[in-house]
Amino acid sequence: MQIGEAAAASGLGEDTIRFYERHGVLPAPPRHANGYRDYTQDHVATLRFARGLRELGLPPREMADIIAVAHDGTCGALRSALIERIGEATADVDARIAALDHTRQELDALAAGLQRMRASERRVPGRARCTCVALVQGEAASGRGATTA
Repeated sequence: MQIGEAAAASGLGEDTIRFYERHGVLPAPPRHANGYRDYTQDHVATLRFARGLRELGLPPREMADIIAVAHDGTCGALRSALIERIGEATADVDARIAALDHTRQELDALAAGLQRMRASERRVPGRARCTCVALVQGEAASGRGATTA
């Protein structure tokens, strides 16, 4: 497949793919006689992996090291550094998953409250009023304080 197809399949831009090739993140694909790159499904899988590593904030050099190990299964002197960096990346993924799970729970609770809410109600059942709302509205200064639903 050509670079445009690889870009679409991996979710990366063509310029990003070329950048990754220049910096050794992606093994160079073979070229046709006309000079066009010929990407395989393995290249696309590597590009998706690279995109995930980039989303974790890894610089291209670290991405290249990890991808090289993933490709040929050898790591030599990089072993300790890779173990540490992969551990950090895994912890970051776990933290993101936990944050997304918390957001999902909040959205589910809000949706459930909205579904239970009667037309005559002003507040969402089961949702406490945030004290910051009272502060913004000046209720704390006037002594009225925050109320809950």
